Amino acid sequence: MTTKTAEGGDRDREAAIEGVKKVLVEKGIEFLLGVWVDTFGRAKAKFVPIEGAEKLLAGDGPLYGVHALEAMGNYGPADPDQSVLPDLDSLLVCPWDPRVAWFSSDIIWRDKTPYPVCSRTVLKRQIARAADLGLQLKVGIEPEFYLFQEDQDGKLAPFSTTDSGATVAYDVGATFAAMPFMSDLVEAFHALDWPVGCFVHEGGHGQYEFDYGFDDALVTADHWIFIKEMVRRIAVKHDAVVTFMPKPFDDSMRSGAHYNMSLWDIAAATNVFEDHNDPRGLGLSQLAYQFVAGQLAHAKAITAVTCQTVNSYRGLTDASGIAGLADENSWAPVGITYGVNNRSAMMRLPDGRACVESRATDSSCNIYLGLAMSLAAGLDGIERGLDPGDPITERLYGMTPERRTALGFERLPGTLGEAIDAFEADEIVADVFGTELRQEYLNAKRGEWQASLLHTPQWDRDRYFNLG
Repeated sequence: MTTKTAEGGDRDREAAIEGVKKVLVEKGIEFLLGVWVDTFGRAKAKFVPIEGAEKLLAGDGPLYGVHALEAMGNYGPADPDQSVLPDLDSLLVCPWDPRVAWFSSDIIWRDKTPYPVCSRTVLKRQIARAADLGLQLKVGIEPEFYLFQEDQDGKLAPFSTTDSGATVAYDVGATFAAMPFMSDLVEAFHALDWPVGCFVHEGGHGQYEFDYGFDDALVTADHWIFIKEMVRRIAVKHDAVVTFMPKPFDDSMRSGAHYNMSLWDIAAATNVFEDHNDPRGLGLSQLAYQFVAGQLAHAKAITAVTCQTVNSYRGLTDASGIAGLADENSWAPVGITYGVNNRSAMMRLPDGRACVESRATDSSCNIYLGLAMSLAAGLDGIERGLDPGDPITERLYGMTPERRTALGFERLPGTLGEAIDAFEADEIVADVFGTELRQEYLNAKRGEWQASLLHTPQWDRDRYFNLG
């Protein structure tokens, strides 16, 4: 469960730590994790026995050579180490091992100043920027993942043994076959006092999605890092393996993690995206349209973060009209535009919800950085009074460049290389990431793209081996 430790933030940290220590004892906690994430969104921590709780919670716990990891700082082996500062309000007891308490944490220097290459801190800066305007970002994500098991030949196969046929989305039989895993996952959510709206077999063989509501952006990001580990641990119980890789096989549907975003007036606790007098007739406010316009203005740079891998762009494809291919069936976004319930656009205005959905996101991304970029872009749209134009109602798959130009929008990046070039050129990136993290991310992702070009996939051999 989540435990609040300070009412209104008025209690000092020392007193709050004493309160948390009592909760830990009451719950029989034996080990603590002050969890931070690397630049690519992977959870990291040292396990601390309960007797070290006070030092860890005060930010004086174990030291890390964070900068030894890729893209985590341009420092060397002679430079100082770092520690972490746990968010006391983020306490979660791990349902898969109730002996362990998990705290989402910021990376800090030993003098308690922020470490410049900490993605959680990056998101917190943008949240503070929104708060200065009296606004709070709330986010719900739609996480998708693949669940596999080894077959008799030792190859990965869908966990659901009845997962067959061309159209498996919403398949009842395939979902029943995965119930041993899914019911354990729902039980874990309930142990955390988190409601589960629904879960479903998605369009890919062995692909699942679950709906668990929305919350403050930082809470949503913290919970998603925790949930990814929870899904992995539960999979292990069932001799299964889970992947958040966007497109694990050629015939896989893309795994997205769409951001459903809304801004709220902090003082009034109201959704400022909602306006029943919307002249466009869509029930959204001018602020919401400006937020959307900001997403579109910085779409390519955002995509370099929300779709951070070479593999991400194997799912952001537009294969309509190409013989033997029908990738439009995955409904991946391809256009830098928005539409009412138009899933082929980057930004969708969902039916019946006063929020905007960014679809150019996937389950592999560092959610702290992805949300930071999205929020910064939206605030830029608001501050500059941008307008996104009219929504696009046409299906964007197979659309010619001439038609896109006539409608006034561009295509989303087709490769990580294209996206990272846009990331480098976009003026808001340095403000969001900071100079050091921007350069670290740029170097890592450009290197990743260049490395991918050095490898020859089987497709090349199949197509070109006897050519010429």
